[in-house]
Amino acid sequence: MEKSQHLTARENWIDTVKIFACVLVVLGHFFQSMVKSDILLDNALHGWFNQTIYYFHVPLFFICSGYLFQKFTQIETFAQWGNNFLKKFISLAVPYFVFSLATYIMKTVFADSVNKESGGLIDALFLNPTSPYWYLYAMVFIFLITVTINSKGKAVIFIAVALAVKVVSFFVHSKIYALETVLQNEIWFVSGMLLCYCNVPEKLRNLKIYWGFLISVLFIAVSVVVYCYTDWNDAIAFLMGVFGCISVLLIAIKTEKVNFLNKLTPVLAKYTFPVFLMHTIFAAGFRSVLLKIGISNSVVHIILGLTVSFVGPMLAAVIMTKIKWIEFLLYPTKIIRIGGRKNGKKT
Repeated sequence: MEKSQHLTARENWIDTVKIFACVLVVLGHFFQSMVKSDILLDNALHGWFNQTIYYFHVPLFFICSGYLFQKFTQIETFAQWGNNFLKKFISLAVPYFVFSLATYIMKTVFADSVNKESGGLIDALFLNPTSPYWYLYAMVFIFLITVTINSKGKAVIFIAVALAVKVVSFFVHSKIYALETVLQNEIWFVSGMLLCYCNVPEKLRNLKIYWGFLISVLFIAVSVVVYCYTDWNDAIAFLMGVFGCISVLLIAIKTEKVNFLNKLTPVLAKYTFPVFLMHTIFAAGFRSVLLKIGISNSVVHIILGLTVSFVGPMLAAVIMTKIKWIEFLLYPTKIIRIGGRKNGKKT
C-alpha cells in the first residue's frame, strides 16, 4: 500500500492558517452584526470586505481539516471508518448542539439587539444551522462520506469527483441543507487531504516568499474589480476562493520558520476553536448590554466589542478546561476516549 508522506512534527503553518481564518470569521460576523444593529452604516468598504473574506476564510478551515484528517487518520476497513466517524461525531455534535442552543436562546430573548430573532428550535438545530455552527454540521456529513487516500489512483478519483460535484452545485441547488453544504465544501476538504498526501507544503517551501505576497496583492486587486464590476455567482466565488486560499497557504508555509511565529502560533491556535464557537455569543451579549445602558457610540462598540469577541472566549476556554464536566462541552473526546491509532499514535 502506498501511504501519504507527511511530517511527524507539528506544522505551524496550519496554526497560522487557522488563526488567520478565525480572525476573519470573527471580523465578518462582528461587522455584519454592527450593520444589522444600525450601529454602523453599510457602505462599499464593508460590502467588499464581507464578500471577499467569504470567498476563502471558511474554505481554509475545510482545507486544514482535510489535511489533518489525512495526516492522522487511517481508514482501510469498515471498522476503522465506524470508529473514526463515531469519534468525529461526538467531538463535533456536542459543541454544535450546546452552542447552537445557547445562540438560539440569545436570539430569542434579545431579538431586538442581536442580528435577528431566530426561527424554530428544530429548524435551527437540524435543518438550517445557525452561523457559524453550520461548519460543524457540515463536517459531520463530510466525515460520514469521506475516507483517507492511500493510493495515487484514489487521490485522482477523489479530487475529480469533488470537483465535478462542485461544478454541479453551480447549477443545481438542493433544498436539503446537509446535502447542499457537502456539495459546496467537499472540494476544499479533499484539497486539504491531497495537500497532505502529495506532501505539497514541503515542496512549496522551495518557492521564494514574495510569491505568496504577490499573489495576495493580485487577489485583493481582482476582488475589488469583481466586487465593482461583476455580479456574484458560485463559479466566480469558487475561483476567487481558490485564488485566496493559495495566497494564504503560500504565505503561511513560507513564514513557518520565523522564530517568533513558531512560539506564538501554537499558543494562539489553542484558542481558535473556543473563539470560533463563542465569539458571536460574547459579542452579541456585550452589544446588548451596551445598548441597554444607552451606549451607541460606534467607536466604543468596535473597540470593546472586538476585544470581548476574542478575549471572552479565550478566558471562558481557560476556565472550562479546568473543570472536566464543563470541558466536555468544548472537547468531549478528551473525556470520552475512543480508540484508534495511526503510526502507533492515538488519533
